[in-house]
Amino acid sequence: MKTLFACSVILLAMSTSLFADPATRTAIFDPTVGPNNYTIQFPLDLGGSIIEMNIIGGSFELVVDAEEGTAALASWHQEIAPIILFGMDTGPITITLVTEDGEDAVGTYNAETQEFSVEATFQIEFDDSQLWQVGFVSPVNLTAVEEGTIHGSGSIGSVIMHLDGEGEFAGGTFSYTCNTSARFDYDLPDFQAQPGDVNQDHFHDISDPMSILSELFLGGGMICPAAADVNSDENVDLSDAVYMLNYLFIGGPGLPEEAVDCTSGEAG
Repeated sequence: MKTLFACSVILLAMSTSLFADPATRTAIFDPTVGPNNYTIQFPLDLGGSIIEMNIIGGSFELVVDAEEGTAALASWHQEIAPIILFGMDTGPITITLVTEDGEDAVGTYNAETQEFSVEATFQIEFDDSQLWQVGFVSPVNLTAVEEGTIHGSGSIGSVIMHLDGEGEFAGGTFSYTCNTSARFDYDLPDFQAQPGDVNQDHFHDISDPMSILSELFLGGGMICPAAADVNSDENVDLSDAVYMLNYLFIGGPGLPEEAVDCTSGEAG
C-alpha cells in the first residue's frame, strides 16, 4: 500500500527557533482546517472499490534548512478513522515514521519557492483480526514521498500538498490521490507578534488592515502597534493598510518574517 497515508491536512505550531537554520515545525493534523481525505481506487481484480478515508488526528515534526536546501521528517504519528475494507472493519488506524539507525527521513527544500519533498517509510497498524483473510496483515511498512508547498509569511500561513500514488495489496495494485490544505501558526512568546497579525488572532486576513484603519481614523486601538508596520518604514500609517491589502488580495510583496516586540508600544 505504497504512500497510502502519507498526505495530510495540518495545523502547524512552531518553536521560537523559527528563523534559525535548521527550523523545526511541529505540526498537528487537524480535520477542521480544510480538506482532509484520501480517495483510493482499487482495480477490478481487487474488487473495483473506491474508498474515502479521513484523517482525524496526530502530529509530526518537519525540519527545513534553507541554507542547505534540505528537509526531513523527524517524527510522524497519524490517526485515521476506521474504515470498512472489502466488508471488513480495520478498527482505528495509526501511522508512525520508521527510521533506520535513528536518522530522519530526508529530502529537499527550496527556500525560494518554499517547496519540500521528503521520502520516508511509515508503519501502519490496524486491527487485522478480519483482514488477514484477504492477505492484509498488521503492521505494514509503506514507502512514501511527501511533497508540499509552504505559503505565508513568517509564523502565519498554510501548507498545500498533493499526492498521486500506487500501492500493493493482496498481490494487486491500487491507485489513490490526496489533496490537502492547512493553516499553520507558531508559538511565539506573549510579548511578540508576527508582523501583519495586528489583532493577534494568528491569521493574516482582512481584519488586520481593518484594525490599522480603525486605529488611524477611529482611534480603535491596536493590541500590538509594532505588528502594524508591515512596510518596515518605522511608522504606522495608511501605507501599511494598503501594503497589507496588496499582499492579501493581489499578490503584493510579502510581510516581514521576523517577530516583533509588542511591549515597546512603538512600530518598528
